[in-house]
Amino acid sequence: MKFEGGCYCRKIRYVAEGEPRLKAQCHCRECQYISGGAPNMFMLMAPQGFRYTSGEPRKFSRSDLESPVTREFCGECGDPSDNATTGSAAGNPKGRHA
Repeated sequence: MKFEGGCYCRKIRYVAEGEPRLKAQCHCRECQYISGGAPNMFMLMAPQGFRYTSGEPRKFSRSDLESPVTREFCGECGDPSDNATTGSAAGNPKGRHA
């Protein structure tokens, strides 16, 4: 499989290749915050199958949480369209919760 996408303003572009390790919904508090309350739908991709083809995302982690996740988003338009996440919410720090 090959997925291509990016943010709303098109400054950030990415490609993900390979079979998803997992397709799921996440109900953790971090994902509920980022989605506005609903579960976050995602696919877990192998890190070597994901790359940015243009632009560099900004990163954010909450400092008030014991095991925060790091969210990536466009610093220009704010779009988390790739919703790339690493950390505990991903359930697997060796994959991308994208």
